[in-house]
Amino acid sequence: MVLPGSVEGSIAIAGHEFEVWPKATRVEDWVEPTVKVVQFSDAERIRPGLVARALDLEHDEILSQAIGGIAGSRKIYHLDRWKCPEADLIDARAKALFKRVVGAETAAVDLSWANIYRRGDYCLPHGHVRATAAVVYFLDLGNDRQVGPGHGQFCFADPRLKICCQREAHAMTTPCGPTVENGTMIIFPGKLVHFVDTYRDPGTRITVSWNINAVAIPGDPLE
Repeated sequence: MVLPGSVEGSIAIAGHEFEVWPKATRVEDWVEPTVKVVQFSDAERIRPGLVARALDLEHDEILSQAIGGIAGSRKIYHLDRWKCPEADLIDARAKALFKRVVGAETAAVDLSWANIYRRGDYCLPHGHVRATAAVVYFLDLGNDRQVGPGHGQFCFADPRLKICCQREAHAMTTPCGPTVENGTMIIFPGKLVHFVDTYRDPGTRITVSWNINAVAIPGDPLE
């Protein structure tokens, strides 16, 4: 379906106005209907500034944290504190997507962060706590945008998803995920188990993630 556009307004970047939800932007079902996929047509226009800001903040003592290979080489938290209009734009888009998919009038980000992967980094299977929905934005897939093992592919590995249980019901045998490119945003129930395959390509792979609920949850999500 074609969703109504512009109801969330716009954000100015380098003298140009970018609609938070561009007209004719479509929310598509993946093969599993609990997973939704959106492709933003203006992604390449905002990618350079957002990548530059993420890399600039990589060693920020307050926002950035080194995790190690099992969860990406670096996480940069709190997009709303980046002082970057491109970050403000995708943050607004993640909340707009949540409201559309969940049917909520409000969207409260519990935690947001960028994931920076370099050669050898990966993320073990996990679900998200404190999250009605998890959102992932694929900002930059790296220099080598192939798919398959060794390319940092995002996959679900959850026995509750039929697509992951192709040999026997409820037996997780087949990790898989939606086809993505720069500018793809996906949303799914936060508790679904997912992971990122080892990234072995040159350069960096950068994604952005959110945990979102209709109302704010008390407490510090990083404790």
